[in-house]
Amino acid sequence: MADAHTQTARRGGGLSRLVLWLLVLGLLVAVWWLASERNLRRFSWRPDESVLTISKGRFFPLGMANIAADDPQLGKVYGPIPIPQGAKVSEQEFDDQTALDRALFDLVVPWARADAQKGEEKSIAEAGRLVDRATALPGLTAEQHQQLAGLRGELAFTAARQELLQAAKLVLSARRKLQSVEESGGEHALEAGPMLRELEGIQGLLEDSSQSKLHPTPSAPPASRQPTAPKPNSPTPDAGTSPPGPTR
Repeated sequence: MADAHTQTARRGGGLSRLVLWLLVLGLLVAVWWLASERNLRRFSWRPDESVLTISKGRFFPLGMANIAADDPQLGKVYGPIPIPQGAKVSEQEFDDQTALDRALFDLVVPWARADAQKGEEKSIAEAGRLVDRATALPGLTAEQHQQLAGLRGELAFTAARQELLQAAKLVLSARRKLQSVEESGGEHALEAGPMLRELEGIQGLLEDSSQSKLHPTPSAPPASRQPTAPKPNSPTPDAGTSPPGPTR
């Protein structure tokens, strides 16, 4: 009887220990799962030479993987971003994607504005690419989307002014060719004269438009003048200022 009771007690103790170990193991698995899930939602960025590299957490309690430009899901939005020369970026970590998106907005939008202010074709194109990437971020606020829309409008306006200036240069080139035809007295000399005078007004309108100045409609056709190269930033006299009269 005593031996049977002892054996039963041992079996009961062994079963209790087994249940306890299973509970501990289940708890460890749950902790591992929750830590892995939390790490999966985390993001970070770090400067890597001349680009900003963004990383996403793995499904593991620790560790992250860099997001490559050819990543089928995240590469278009979170692939490496070129860092402008002289810009300083420190390594940061984010608890979720929304925090990353809003921090990226605060980082790249000033870069886009700085590129837009340069007014060069290459810098305007780079600003447009940054704005496109910022627009694709899913975690932005309504106010941030409004700022992006305003910046996109500024870029479009700057690009339009550049195109008007290029058009003025093309008209100038055409006027010089027509002037050469007119002076040569060849077969098309009579046709070249009226075209030359007409293009003079068009060139002036394009130059003024590229500088965001109103071009007054002349009451009479302007006198013909020699073709001159467009000057994008040349100052113009105030509309209300008249030339001084002759001294008496």
